Amino acid sequence: MTQASDRIKLPLHFDAQRMLDELSTDLAKPFLYYSVVMLTVPQDMNAHTGASRSPSKDNGDLSDIPYIKSIIDGFREHTVVTLTRLLRLEGGAEVKEHTDPTLGLDVPDSVVRLTIPITPTDDVDFLLNGEPVPMQPGECWYMKLNDPHKVLHHGTAERVNLAIDVVPNDWVLEKLGLAA
Repeated sequence: MTQASDRIKLPLHFDAQRMLDELSTDLAKPFLYYSVVMLTVPQDMNAHTGASRSPSKDNGDLSDIPYIKSIIDGFREHTVVTLTRLLRLEGGAEVKEHTDPTLGLDVPDSVVRLTIPITPTDDVDFLLNGEPVPMQPGECWYMKLNDPHKVLHHGTAERVNLAIDVVPNDWVLEKLGLAA
């Protein structure tokens, strides 16, 4: 296996406008600073710990977001999806620098987070190891989140990402360009 970079854009692309259109009603709900919408949850909530490698189940009926559900199901066809969330960040907000110790390819028995920006990101700086990650809507990115990262939102409109946590199997490694 080739050495992983701290950021890799996967050769996958999704229709960000279609995702945004599906979410337009949910996005009207007020929130402060940062909001997490759980789309899938661990099948066994009692056994869930930080980096559970157990498959997730839909968190209720996702029929009102069929395109987003099809993206989740597409990943499920190839790997174990452990958690899926919409991450919303209010305009002008900042996520302080932190690390997620269980989210890196170099962590034994970890899961990895794949991030798909849904809203335009021109006013958002996602900094990983002090360097910006140039994510654009519809792209799919792996980032080594056990390294220091933070988010600076300079705009006024909220930022929304689809975060999909997966078990890094051969299919995932191939998409990352790291297959043996």
